[in-house]
Amino acid sequence: MEIDQEQEYRRAMGAFATGVTVVSAARGDGSLSGMTVNSLTSVSLQPRLLLWCLGDQSERYDVFAGADVWGVTVLGADHEVLARRFARAETETIARDEAELFGDAQVLRCGVAHFACRTFDRRQAGDHLIIVGEVLACRSAPGAALTYFRSRYGRADEPQSGSK
Repeated sequence: MEIDQEQEYRRAMGAFATGVTVVSAARGDGSLSGMTVNSLTSVSLQPRLLLWCLGDQSERYDVFAGADVWGVTVLGADHEVLARRFARAETETIARDEAELFGDAQVLRCGVAHFACRTFDRRQAGDHLIIVGEVLACRSAPGAALTYFRSRYGRADEPQSGSK
């Protein structure tokens, strides 16, 4: 029996635990769209850059690929419902009372960290667009974070005092 290499790759990458974020951007009509993303990665400290990856077949491709300014909300452990909601295109709309302006970008009011970004670069790689953002502003708050591991949500709790 031949192993499906794509499935094996997915399983292997699923063994890499990640945080869970919602990237938010304005549509052409000014309404807000959100997308669950776990591909967020720090790129550089000078200048402050981060990246995330957008699938070419995403129903929200045009909104996010064309956004010049966008926000990132790092979800807290109790925000699994939001992660699931923004993973689906049919429930992508962010209501105005769910968001706030932070450093020129809209972010969700919840979360354990926020980033306001301006697109710095876009690079095509395979079936994804790599979007690199210059961090205009960032902040963090205490609390456990939502994680994703082996296709399941979990949590990473605050480190105990005295642990390194």
